[in-house]
Amino acid sequence: MSRTPAPGTPATRSRADAVRNQRLLVDAAARSFAEGGLGITVSEIVREAGLGKGTAFRCFSSKDHLVAAIVTERLEELTAFTVSLADDEDACGALYSFMRAAARLYTADRGFFEALSLAPHAHPEVLAAEEKLTGAVTAVLRRAQDQGAVRADISTVDVMLLLGGVRQAAAPLGAELPALWERYLDVVFDGLRTPATGPRDRPLAGAAPSLADYRRAVEALGAP
Repeated sequence: MSRTPAPGTPATRSRADAVRNQRLLVDAAARSFAEGGLGITVSEIVREAGLGKGTAFRCFSSKDHLVAAIVTERLEELTAFTVSLADDEDACGALYSFMRAAARLYTADRGFFEALSLAPHAHPEVLAAEEKLTGAVTAVLRRAQDQGAVRADISTVDVMLLLGGVRQAAAPLGAELPALWERYLDVVFDGLRTPATGPRDRPLAGAAPSLADYRRAVEALGAP
């Protein structure tokens, strides 16, 4: 019969070290991917974490498994936030809060956004986390629809795809206008609302980008 190793024994120290190393790798990879996208190499991540390559591969058998661990964590965090909105009296405001949190994450974390179209198809844990998030968002959306605040023909998939569109619309001018995604989120959200929520003449977040802003962004992209 197997026994749990006593605290302080080599086995428990080894297990604690493995947990610590895995956390270091996930945190280092999350930081690196957020800024540089999924093109960041395992070697770069290992250096950032201050670990050896052998240790990294003992924790995660491949880069793909490391990405999946990060995506799962991000989805679980977003799900927990969305669940916390489920009983808000203002269901339309709750839906907006979710959409704002998701759009902010998509915009700030390049690697997470890039991974969304890749990881779920190969990793059961990512797919399970994605399904939980979908269920939480559906609950918030349906309450807003039941209150007559959001169009009845909008689906959860509509919402999730539109959030990706917010990120993509703002991306070309992201360096010049890092908060531009907030403006486009307002445009999208107004499109989901019904006339029952009142006039849609509230100002959009931020100022409209100018042609000069656009040209500076294009020039920056083309700079050597």
